[in-house]
Amino acid sequence: MNVQTALRMALLIWIGSLFALLGMQRFFAEPLATMVATIAVFVGQVAPLLVVTPAALRGGARGPLWICLAMLLYFVHGVWQWNSPNVRLFGILEVVFSLGTFVTAWILLKVLPRDSVSP
Repeated sequence: MNVQTALRMALLIWIGSLFALLGMQRFFAEPLATMVATIAVFVGQVAPLLVVTPAALRGGARGPLWICLAMLLYFVHGVWQWNSPNVRLFGILEVVFSLGTFVTAWILLKVLPRDSVSP
């Protein structure tokens, strides 16, 4: 297994952890009044992950770059939740997972050969 494959696997683990955290928060910790509303909010929360994750699996530098940009949303959301006492643990975990994903994608960008970076 080369370094790029290991980094992509680590990236998927971080993304999966963030996806699971958002699901646990939405369905178990803070469910909404109806299941349809809960599912709609959950899909809205994970939409950036669902859009950029397939790009991270393909070759090239665009996928990890988009992952880095999408993680900014989750980082800000985690800091916002961190300041609320009733969901502080979820906020801390979201910040940790988003930073882990961001750093892994950034390292993957640095490891990729120069040929794969398109103008």
